[in-house]
Amino acid sequence: MDMNEKPKVGEKIEDQKPQEVPEVEAPKLPDTKEGKLVAEVLEKAPYAEGNVRRERRVEFKVPADRIKEFLELASEKFEMLIQISVVDWLKEGEFELVYQLWSVSESVHAFVRTRIPRENAKMPTVMDIWPVAETYEREAHEFFGIVFEGNPRLGPFILEPREYEKHPFRKDFNTLGYVKTIYGEDFDRYDESKTNYVI
Repeated sequence: MDMNEKPKVGEKIEDQKPQEVPEVEAPKLPDTKEGKLVAEVLEKAPYAEGNVRRERRVEFKVPADRIKEFLELASEKFEMLIQISVVDWLKEGEFELVYQLWSVSESVHAFVRTRIPRENAKMPTVMDIWPVAETYEREAHEFFGIVFEGNPRLGPFILEPREYEKHPFRKDFNTLGYVKTIYGEDFDRYDESKTNYVI
């Protein structure tokens, strides 16, 4: 039968087989304590991706809408939150939040990554899992403008009141324009040689 010819009603289609969709194989985890730890977490959180970077270093990628659920689960193995970092992916219009966790029992450092839109950036607080999150969330709020819903202390923190809500760690923050606004158009700074412009 011509491949372009439509089969007639009642005619058996014997040569046409459904297209096989190749299965995407999950990365193989090493037979180490790090590999077993990642496998154990992923067994309970199949929506996440995980791998071993090197000895004592693992990482996970988690959808933003399941990050709270994942971190609650991960806290069973990673008892400490040691930092919340933010990466501004300006061209992609996203922030990447990196929750850095430490397993006291296993001596393993985990990076848990998730992405959210830059516009109206919101995340649930994780203060109820690790109270120390309050400080990291306040920093991320002040420097990037991310709102951590449920954190009652978001507000002026480290910066001067006039700088609050400027979010100076965003890549589109105009440092030179801001400095000239505050200190005047004549404010210029050079290094000691007077040849290299600093600001």
